[in-house]
Amino acid sequence: MMQHNRNNSFLVQLNFLAFVLILFGANVHAQNVTPRDGVVEHNDKERPCLVVNVDPEPKPLKKAWKSYLKDHYDFKIQGIGFLSNKDLLTAEDVIIEDLSSKRLDFYTKIVEDEVGSEMKVFASFGYDIYVNEDEMSDEYDVLLEILNGFLKEYLPNYYESEVKATKKKVKKLTKEVDGLKEDISDNKKDIKDMKSEIEDLNEEIEELTEEVNEKEEQLTTSSTKLKERKEKLKRIKRQLKRQ
Repeated sequence: MMQHNRNNSFLVQLNFLAFVLILFGANVHAQNVTPRDGVVEHNDKERPCLVVNVDPEPKPLKKAWKSYLKDHYDFKIQGIGFLSNKDLLTAEDVIIEDLSSKRLDFYTKIVEDEVGSEMKVFASFGYDIYVNEDEMSDEYDVLLEILNGFLKEYLPNYYESEVKATKKKVKKLTKEVDGLKEDISDNKKDIKDMKSEIEDLNEEIEELTEEVNEKEEQLTTSSTKLKERKEKLKRIKRQLKRQ
């Protein structure tokens, strides 16, 4: 019964992973994540930003974002790395030529949400001068291009990796289910053999019980006869003494 329940449990996991695999496969080709306008709390005020919600968890998302910015825009964002995993990633006093020839501070806030991660990207040219769509539309558009470029490059690779990992899990669980099915089949055969053996033993027990009963009856009869003969022998001895 326990192995049967385990088998059902593995089948449930297998069906779920198969569903996830289909879902990931669809996302790889149909993922359409669009950044939107938003606000972020920074320097004690709400600031304009671009915000997007994606499936990857915060830590791998941060690492991928850091690598992308270094490879494509030649600056290093701080806050994620060895012994560091901050919600707010920063690159202060940097030049992003595609965005502006002026030095700026580039920020990204990545936190966990119900989907996976919420990612907010924003930048400023000073303490209170933040890139926004109304007054710095060109810079804002470049900020959007940077984020979109990352999403288009990273998300397909992420989903492909998830598909591969899920396939491995499905393959492993399939083998385990097949193994459990074989165990159950072997156990059923053993149970059948044991039932047959039990039946044979029961028959043997019945025969032995009958034999024991017969022996006990014989013993009772023999004991009675022995007692009678002893009594008879005593009488004969008494008679012999009288003569």
